[in-house]
Amino acid sequence: MIWEVLIIGAGPAGLTAALFTRMRRMSTLLLDTAIAGGQLASLYPKKPVHDFPSYTYVMGDALGRNFVDQAHHMGSELREGEHVTMIGRDDEADLIRVTSTKGTYEAKSVIVATGGGAFEPRKIKKPGEVEFKGRGVTYGMPDAEECRGKRVLVIGGGDSALEAAISLKEVAEVTLIHMLDKWQGMDAYVEEIQHSARIRSLLDTETVEIRGEPGAAGVVRSVLVKNKKTEAEEEIAVDLVAINIGYLMDTKIVRQWGLELEGNQIKTDNRMHTNVKGILSCGDIATYPGKYKLLITACSEGAAAANSAYIYVRQPKKFTVGELYAAPKDEPETKPEDTASA
Repeated sequence: MIWEVLIIGAGPAGLTAALFTRMRRMSTLLLDTAIAGGQLASLYPKKPVHDFPSYTYVMGDALGRNFVDQAHHMGSELREGEHVTMIGRDDEADLIRVTSTKGTYEAKSVIVATGGGAFEPRKIKKPGEVEFKGRGVTYGMPDAEECRGKRVLVIGGGDSALEAAISLKEVAEVTLIHMLDKWQGMDAYVEEIQHSARIRSLLDTETVEIRGEPGAAGVVRSVLVKNKKTEAEEEIAVDLVAINIGYLMDTKIVRQWGLELEGNQIKTDNRMHTNVKGILSCGDIATYPGKYKLLITACSEGAAAANSAYIYVRQPKKFTVGELYAAPKDEPETKPEDTASA
């Protein structure tokens, strides 16, 4: 079978692209290395999402499921656990061949929506981090119920760290530290942190050491921190350390596909075209001048990529305004004097 559109990556960008290609009734196949839902499912399932229109907030895993359910409802074929290894264009056949760990596919167009590729959480690289990983040290958004009644230290100053602290403040004793002198997140989150009596927030503060009980069964008990300005140290008693300083992207595989890159991202124009005919890109993996990296941006890019794929594959006839509103050929045009006499 030759697919009209093959989408690599089933995150919000890829799933939105699938929604719009199916609205055009184009045959659509999505392949995802892991599970559908993208970062919402794999990195932030317990994170409340506040910046997606129509929701006051929605949990990441729930929003991810909504995207997936809609793609299924529209008739997209979705295959999880299938890692794409190569994309190659066959100019003679005017097709693109996509090779995965489970087979080879032919498509008239391809949309690359792989996010940032594989993700690895950034490390603080302090004593105790490696030793207590999984025994009190975690990355990303902790589960609120698992934190109930516990002492939680959140490390980081961006949106993810601020959201983690805000989400846990009603169920846990929360301390938030950031090594810089100002928070890096959205103003609304910063304002809530600054006005919350339930969150102890410390700027200009860095981790010195994560401490806990020795041995394989030992767990985190405290974190030694230091104020960078005064150099005063404090040992904070904790049950859980949630590190939120971002993720590293691994895009090595994309570099083999012949696509023009800018850093770790694929360069596109404003219609999501890449430098290779028939291949488009959208979401976190794509970049262009002035891009504002948000979830809603990924969705709008998915819709744009879908429309560009439709135009490329179907080549619909373009009508001018004059052609659309011209009088039918079998009817004479009404002349001004005819109208006057009537």
